[in-house]
Amino acid sequence: MKPMNKCGRDIRVGVIYERVWHGKDKAMRKKIPAGTTRLGMYIDGFDTSWFKTPFLRHRFEIKSQDQLEKIMESGVAYVYIDTEKGLDVLEEEARKESVELPAKVKVQKLPTIAEEKAYTDYVKAVDDLLQIDKLSLVEATVVDFDLFVKTDMNIVPIALTRNKEGDAVITKELLTATGELMINRADSEKYRDYLRRAAKTDSSAQSQVNKNMLIKENAKLLVHDLFNNPGNPAKMEACKDTVENVITSIMDTKGLITNLFTINKYDFYIYTHSVNVSVFSVATALAMGIQSEGELFAIGMGSLLHDIGMSTIPPEVLHKPFERLTDFEIGLMRGHVYEGLDIVKLYKGITPETLLPLVEHHENLMGTGYPMGLTGDKLHVSGRIISITNTYDTLTTSRPGFKSITPYEALAHLRDHKDLYDADILKEFITVLGKSSQ
Repeated sequence: MKPMNKCGRDIRVGVIYERVWHGKDKAMRKKIPAGTTRLGMYIDGFDTSWFKTPFLRHRFEIKSQDQLEKIMESGVAYVYIDTEKGLDVLEEEARKESVELPAKVKVQKLPTIAEEKAYTDYVKAVDDLLQIDKLSLVEATVVDFDLFVKTDMNIVPIALTRNKEGDAVITKELLTATGELMINRADSEKYRDYLRRAAKTDSSAQSQVNKNMLIKENAKLLVHDLFNNPGNPAKMEACKDTVENVITSIMDTKGLITNLFTINKYDFYIYTHSVNVSVFSVATALAMGIQSEGELFAIGMGSLLHDIGMSTIPPEVLHKPFERLTDFEIGLMRGHVYEGLDIVKLYKGITPETLLPLVEHHENLMGTGYPMGLTGDKLHVSGRIISITNTYDTLTTSRPGFKSITPYEALAHLRDHKDLYDADILKEFITVLGKSSQ
């Protein structure tokens, strides 16, 4: 049976592509060579990933020479302009640009052998480790697993302080150190045991918040295990239980998601990102007034699994800086949506509604997303929610070749692109984030 979207449309029909049609008169919105831009033009988008440009906003009037130089030096080949809001391209410049590249376009610098080796070593090291939240560790408690600290692409083991019995002890210095903590993948069960012990001994007024930490860290470990073995039905069932725990926790705390998501993210870990997006999506759905247990579960589970197709992508591609991805690798990355669909539909008990966040998390209201280029009236509410939560978490996460932006900047980006994201849902998402920061 062919997979269908909510409208009964065969989602295998067609190819993965990105539309450039924004619902405007085509005479108003033009795709032009970057070298033909000039003062007074109104930029209405770039023909490349948002991450590969030096601009926080992709719709603005060119008012300064500095803006022009940034466009030239970015290496972007084409831009879109709105001729209703600004000047059109000069015909003679367009003809010239069609036969020669602008002088200021950067030629991509190939990595040196040393840089390539450093990157290869980093990918191997980070693939053997798991990121954990510093807040999950309690000062003066004992751990029986090794810890590592990662700063940028440097990963070093931590020499833990020992007590009289020779046990490794968590110190205040360790908890306040710069960078993020990681453990060996092989020590994940020891870390789970540590979390259980910490939860049992907690009797403070913050018990629910600390319980959230247990839910979140266990969820990350589960997602990591599932993505490393996507055919494991036991892990899939455990993920279902985790989503139910997330929903119950958010409902019990009236929308509070403190410690249910990871705040400081110095690299893109699919397991951390997946849990964050699931928590954000469920909390936003509740804030919108969605009360159906089935609908909430479908949103939470679909969001948790939205990137499971990434498990088919080699780590050396997954961790590669955006600007170094080849066209083939970009296509490979985009293909994760359909790869994920193929994986999840093998499991029994996964409803069609659960597939919607997975299928639609890269779609947007204007139809410029992928893989189907759905427009607003075709997007399910869960697709509208996850398009916001997925973009927000991606923008606020650093990775090799990309420095994250602040939550405020990410929300400003979403607000500035109100033609892409549902404004009413965005308001509810902002409310959710506001509660967690109080």
